[in-house]
This record gives sequence, structure tokens and C-alpha cells, in this order.
Amino acid sequence: MNPSNRRILALMPAILAWTILAGCSNNTAAPQEQEPSMSTTGSSDAKQVWKDADAQAEATQAILPGRWLSTDSAAGTCGTGGVRWGVSRIGPGTSKAGRAAKVEEVEENWRSLGWKPMRSELTGDAPGLQVRYPAKGVFEDGFFAEFATTEHASTLQIQTPCTPGDADQLNREKYAEKHTNTPPDIPGASTPSTSATH
Repeated sequence: MNPSNRRILALMPAILAWTILAGCSNNTAAPQEQEPSMSTTGSSDAKQVWKDADAQAEATQAILPGRWLSTDSAAGTCGTGGVRWGVSRIGPGTSKAGRAAKVEEVEENWRSLGWKPMRSELTGDAPGLQVRYPAKGVFEDGFFAEFATTEHASTLQIQTPCTPGDADQLNREKYAEKHTNTPPDIPGASTPSTSATH
């Protein structure tokens, strides 16, 4: 099996889980704990929530230096007049010897936000480690964060909380695309200019 097919197979469980969760706007399997899901500057503005999620994604990505690509979703509607984004990144894999140390760095970073990440093992053809907050499901506002890493690749997904905003207007502005440093997962795509303000 060639390396690109192995990478796709390694990512399939995470992509499938992301697709299922991102499509569930009213997931009733909310976790027991009810605490703030994301650290924000106090603004309920959807643009600020995007900036917070993207900044947290980039901070997590920085723990595993290398090429990361974005498969972020467009702004989607949720609740009554709400907006939600799916921040989804694909990056370099980790060696078996160094994996636990990198995962511990991710956990420490997330704990510094007040999150309570839970670690689990990935089994099968591409064994690795996963960190998730909450441990399963999503918070009542739809938020969750998940990081998984194997020797083939690492994936990161953050679903932003449902926040007041106009999804159509944000998508017309290409707001998310203009406010990230992670290029899209398109062959030949390059990093946007650093003139984007965070």
C-alpha cells in the first residue's frame, strides 16, 4: 500500500467522526460537566469566537512543527440566528518514541485554557494517541476539541460554540479564510500573507 493511501486510511476514523459531529447541530449527548467551553475575550461576536478557535488551533499546531493544512468549514447556521465553524487541520505524524511527549504538551496547553482533556489510544493499522475535550459528545453549545496523532499524520478538530452571527455575511466576506495562517488543503496552496489581523 502506498504512503498516501496509508495516510488516508489513518485519517478516516477522525474525518468520519468530524463529519458526524459537525452535522449534528442539536446533539443531545452533551457531557455531564457544564463549564465554559472556550476562553474568549468576553465578546459573543462570531468573529471573535472564530479568532479564538483559530488561535487555539495554531497554538496546538505549533507543538508539532511542519506543514499543516486546513480543511476548515464555512460558517454554518445553528440555533436561532447562530453561527458555528468547524476548524479542521491535518499535519505531520509523530514517531512512536516521541508521540507521548507531544501529546502531553497538547494536554498542558489545553489545561491552561481551563479545558479538561482526556487521552485515549488509537488502535488498528495506524496506532496512536487521541486527546479530546470533552471526553465524548459535545457541550450544550456544540463545542468540542479533538487532537489525534499517528506515525502517518496528525489531525485537529475544533467545533466552535454556537454564537450569534450572520453565516451568509461571514461567508460572503470569506472571514475565516482571511483570518488564518493555515493554508487550505489544496495542492499548491501557500500560506496567506501575514497581513491578516488576529
